[in-house]
Amino acid sequence: MRIIHLVSTAALFATGYTLTCYNGFSVIRGQSVGTSQEECPNESDSCYRVVADVNLFSTVKKAGCSTYRCYLNRNSCVEQSFLGSGVQFCCCDGRDLCNAATRPHIHLAPSIALLISYLLFDRNV
Repeated sequence: MRIIHLVSTAALFATGYTLTCYNGFSVIRGQSVGTSQEECPNESDSCYRVVADVNLFSTVKKAGCSTYRCYLNRNSCVEQSFLGSGVQFCCCDGRDLCNAATRPHIHLAPSIALLISYLLFDRNV
């Protein structure tokens, strides 16, 4: 009986924790990465997210699980310029779905003020 208890306890501790991450790929601005999820196959995996502004109309986004992509960049983000485009690479492993896309900061007040001033003061009709 004691052997069965020992084996079941060892099996419980042998079961490791695997991370769940958002995954996906998109090239068009406005599409979101993170509509599907994957369970990372390795205990050493981290979630990652890459966002690269290609031009005014396109942004490349990719997300998923990786051990090697995040080896030197665990739980942090790096922003760099590559061929004139901004690239952000983030890795995390603190919780499931930690690689969610950041929400864009939209400042409506300047846009609304500009629109109102255009409608009120532009009389070139």
